[in-house]
Amino acid sequence: MRAVLLALPTAATLVGVAVAAAPERPEGAPATCRHQSSAGFSKSSRNLVVGPLVLVGAREYSSPAVIAKFGGQKYPAVVLTGHRVTVELSRDVRRSTSLLYADDHWRRSDGGRTVGDGHRVVDFRSCATEGGGSFYGGREATFWSGFVLTTVPRCLKLRIWVDDERTPRRAQIPLGKRCAEKPSPTGS
Repeated sequence: MRAVLLALPTAATLVGVAVAAAPERPEGAPATCRHQSSAGFSKSSRNLVVGPLVLVGAREYSSPAVIAKFGGQKYPAVVLTGHRVTVELSRDVRRSTSLLYADDHWRRSDGGRTVGDGHRVVDFRSCATEGGGSFYGGREATFWSGFVLTTVPRCLKLRIWVDDERTPRRAQIPLGKRCAEKPSPTGS
C-alpha cells in the first residue's frame, strides 16, 4: 500500500511535466476572409495537405535558382470551410524566411516584398460556410494567394496547429533544398 501511495505523486509529477512540455499555440498574424481570393483547386500529389490545410504545390521541389530569382516560392494556401489553422516557422529562420499571407500585407502597394514584410506565424481562419467562394477537391474552402519568402534554400520545417488541437502537426517544404526525411503530415 505504501508503494502505491508513493507512486501516485510520482505519476502526477510526470504527467505534469509532459503537459508542460507540449508547445503552446503561438499568436499569429491573421489571414481572414477579408483578404481571401476565389479559385478552385484539384487534389494533387504535388500539394502539401495537413488536415484541412493545403499548400498548393508545396510538396514539389523548388530549385535553388528559382528561390534566388524570386526570393522564395508562391504556394496558394487553402483551408477547408469551418477550420482554423496556425502555421509557425522556427525562430531560427526568422531573419531569412517568412510567410506572406496575413491581411496586413495587402496594405502595401509597392509590390516588392522582403523577408521582413512577412511573418513567422500566420493564423488562417476560413470564411463562414458558403462565404469563401473557393473549392478544394470539390469541398468548400477559403484560399489566400501568398508566398514563402526566403533568402536561403532550405528544407523548411513547419509546425501546424489545426482547430483546437493541443499539439502541432509537422510538415516540411523542399524550398531550394531537398528534405531528407518526411514527417507524417498528420502529426503522428
